[in-house]
Amino acid sequence: MYLLRTAPCTSSPELLKFDAVLRESVSTTLNIDLGDNRWTQASLPVRLGGLGIRSVVSLAPSAYLASAASTEELTSSLLPTRLRDVIDSGIATAMSAWSQLATRSSTTSTSTPSPPASPVQRVWDSQCCEIQADLLLDAAADVVDRARLLASRAPGSGDWLHALPLSSVGLKLDNATVRISAGLRLGAPVVRPHICVCGAMVTSDGHHGLSCRRGSGRHSRHNQINDLLCRAFVSSGTSATREPQGLCTGNGKRPDGVTQIPWSRGRCLAWDATCPNTFAESHVQASGTRAGSAAEAAEVSKAQKYADITAGVDFVPVAIETSGTWGEQGFHLIREIGRRIAEVTHEPRATLFLRQRLSVAIQRGNAVCVMGTFRNSNTVATSEL
Repeated sequence: MYLLRTAPCTSSPELLKFDAVLRESVSTTLNIDLGDNRWTQASLPVRLGGLGIRSVVSLAPSAYLASAASTEELTSSLLPTRLRDVIDSGIATAMSAWSQLATRSSTTSTSTPSPPASPVQRVWDSQCCEIQADLLLDAAADVVDRARLLASRAPGSGDWLHALPLSSVGLKLDNATVRISAGLRLGAPVVRPHICVCGAMVTSDGHHGLSCRRGSGRHSRHNQINDLLCRAFVSSGTSATREPQGLCTGNGKRPDGVTQIPWSRGRCLAWDATCPNTFAESHVQASGTRAGSAAEAAEVSKAQKYADITAGVDFVPVAIETSGTWGEQGFHLIREIGRRIAEVTHEPRATLFLRQRLSVAIQRGNAVCVMGTFRNSNTVATSEL
């Protein structure tokens, strides 16, 4: 990064060699096939659907231009008067490369993007990355591919990538889980096509296993989410219990949990968690149009299911899709729980940590679901990175 910001190396062929080594290393480490589009996505920031492993070819122009803008005043004061008007050829080269990256289509567009007047590298880089992410979306092969790309850009879907791999707090993922999680995010093959234990065909993307009713992963994923939620309520200073009885007056249904003391406005809060499959046939068309559609539909369904909950208890559905996309109501609840934990622990990142733990639980459950489609498979491999 120091070289990218200080040396005019935008046009250097060594950057291409560096990217080739980086791409091969990532492919080997994750044990997934990184085609051109997958590598382009992987090299995007996490917030735009990538893995955050940046390509130096795409990052070099933004790094140099931001550095030049931030040191312009200092450079001018150091140089003698006769040299202050000399144009830095490195800036022109970097600007040309940046303009190509920041143009939506170099073959059809004749307009030149306006460079940001900012010394902040992220401002320059974001414009290029957003264009690359949009181009990937435009090139989506089908509605499943489009749903995957939209979901990967949704807030919170990449929280597991930011989690520190700490075994002591359950945040360290084993090799198989990392491979499957990255493969699902990038659309890479994660299994060989085979017949599931339920008799259905499992394609190489492994999506069938995420919602297969015969698989054991769905239950472990659901239990992990609810255990984390229950412990989070306790950490916030609010006692909570799992699967209470007698809350629904008509059908006898039991939500996943309820607080033992009032949560807000003198009313206790009950919740029920669900993890709808983004790529299920019943959701994929809507998911290919708007990220979070499956979670939104699940929230509505849960609200209807527990419409007869006893008076004095508020109900909040917590829907997190298999792709990591959050439902709005669950997202707001987690933010409020995190805020209260922060008040108790004085840790301002409490909400982020809670989201990361839930995101890791989703990915771990997804891996069990995918591996559970094999007839001779009992558990996911536990070797750690």
